Amino acid sequence: MKLNFYLASTVFCSSLALSACQTTTTAPSKDIPQHENISTMQAEIDSDGDGVPDTIDECPETRPYVVVDAKGCEIIIEGGEALEMEFSGFFPSMSIQLPAIYDSEVTKMAEKINEYPEASVFIFGHAATNEIDEDALVTFGFDSLSRNLALIIKTNLVLQHNIDAKRIRTYECSNKLLVKDTDYINPSFRALNLKGLEAKQRRATLMASSEVYDLENLEYVSSIRRYGEYAKHCERFE
Repeated sequence: MKLNFYLASTVFCSSLALSACQTTTTAPSKDIPQHENISTMQAEIDSDGDGVPDTIDECPETRPYVVVDAKGCEIIIEGGEALEMEFSGFFPSMSIQLPAIYDSEVTKMAEKINEYPEASVFIFGHAATNEIDEDALVTFGFDSLSRNLALIIKTNLVLQHNIDAKRIRTYECSNKLLVKDTDYINPSFRALNLKGLEAKQRRATLMASSEVYDLENLEYVSSIRRYGEYAKHCERFE
């Protein structure tokens, strides 16, 4: 099930999903409004208030006060000694401000990370194809927006939750989807759903693991399945 959290130039942005103890975590109240950059976007519709736009929500009637994953489905944290968590926070178009609805989810993720001081944290910043900074790509060779989305979350973890910055690795994934193209094919028209695709691209994904420390040396099949595409398509920058 699913979870839902932001730094620009010197600010940073967030994303994560949980799987590690025997308790269910609580998602933010549906009464908390999402911050929107009115000048650059039209508000995304989120009917069940779980922080995942209807365009990409695969569980459209999520019950209140639960944590959801990147697909909008409830997350259950299972027991076990190893820590494996993932969280994705979706951003308004051309914005580096993660909606406040993700705040409690990020807090719960941070609490669990602090319970596992040996665990590593990986943050992947993604930007939609239509918001790639072409000037930055030409000048610096990287997309500044996707980096800032990752940095927003890193900064929050370090400053607000006292997580050692040395444990956190940030990656720029630009507009890489890291999902199957068929996920965006409309079953009725067999046409590319561009709105859904862009909404899914605009995110920061946070993953924490007590077993994976280096994406360049993934030892187990389960780790390759979980982190392999990120290791292949994303570039570490901090």
